[in-house]
Amino acid sequence: MDIFVGSLSFKLKESELREAFEKFGEVSSAKIIIDKITRQSKGFGFVEMPDEEQAKLAISELNGVEMYGRPLVVNESQKKERTPGDQPRPSSGGSGSSGGGSTSGSDRSANFGRNKPAGGGYSGGGNSGGGYGGGSGGYGGKPKSDYGRGGRDGDYKKGGGSKRGDSRDRDDW
Repeated sequence: MDIFVGSLSFKLKESELREAFEKFGEVSSAKIIIDKITRQSKGFGFVEMPDEEQAKLAISELNGVEMYGRPLVVNESQKKERTPGDQPRPSSGGSGSSGGGSTSGSDRSANFGRNKPAGGGYSGGGNSGGGYGGGSGGYGGKPKSDYGRGGRDGDYKKGGGSKRGDSRDRDDW
């Protein structure tokens, strides 16, 4: 049985957690969850005990017991069931969007035929300055005018166009 152990002191070691539960029976594993960035305990962990009766006894006896001045929270671990819509969280960066804008006229060409408001999209988050979509133009944070949308009338040019006078079409690449 998997057992959740919360409200752990940051001083508590995995070996001490294991020893506390071994008083009630065999322990398969004892793990304190560590923050990847700070390398410090997150204040909770998991203990696995193969015998369910011993595990239930350990839960009832250790819940509320003080270790290093903190009362333990001990209960049966609840397995989180993933639904098809669940997505893992990104490990870094972040996201943001800036809505608004218009879908009419020349802005529509920036969306490549999709009927989406101009100005929306992923900003890249953090200090990356990247992303796509809206904000200050997206695609690395450059102004929209740098992406060669053709002339000022907003016509989308087949090869993307350029302010450098490079008028080659995509077929010439």
